[in-house]
Amino acid sequence: MSMPFCLRLPRRLYEAMLEQALAECPNECCGLLAGRFHDEPSGARIGLVVERYPLVNALASPVEFESEPRSMFEAEREMRRRGLEILAVYHSHPTSAAVPSHKDRARNYSPDIVNLIISFAGPQPMMRGWWLTAESQQEAAWECFDETP
Repeated sequence: MSMPFCLRLPRRLYEAMLEQALAECPNECCGLLAGRFHDEPSGARIGLVVERYPLVNALASPVEFESEPRSMFEAEREMRRRGLEILAVYHSHPTSAAVPSHKDRARNYSPDIVNLIISFAGPQPMMRGWWLTAESQQEAAWECFDETP
C-alpha cells in the first residue's frame, strides 16, 4: 500500500454526494472524487478533492454497486484531460452501517485510494472513509472544509 493520505473534501461536494445518495435510495449510489496531492510542511500527505464524478450504479441494487462502464470511462477521460487523479471512490449503504462489506473489500478499486461509505442506517447520514484490501480494512482520515470565496 502506498503512503496513506488525508482526504480534504470541499463541503459543497460532500453535500452533493449526500444529495445523490438520497436521490438514489433505496439503491446504492456510487461515484469518484478526483483531485491532486500535495505535501504539508509537517510531512503530512494531503489529497485535495477538486471534482466529483457521480457514476451510474449498473446493478441498480439496494445492497451492492458496480460502476456502469460508460460513466466510468467518461469520468476517467475528463480527469485525464484536467490532470486530476482519482483520490476516492464513494458509495452508499442505504440501510446498513458505513462499514465495508465483504463484497466491498473483494471488489475494491485500488488499495491506494480512499473508499468512502455513506450510511443512512441512523437518524443522520454518516460517512466514513476506509483503506481497503481483499483481506483487510483500516479507517482513513478525511475532513470537510469550507472554501473561501
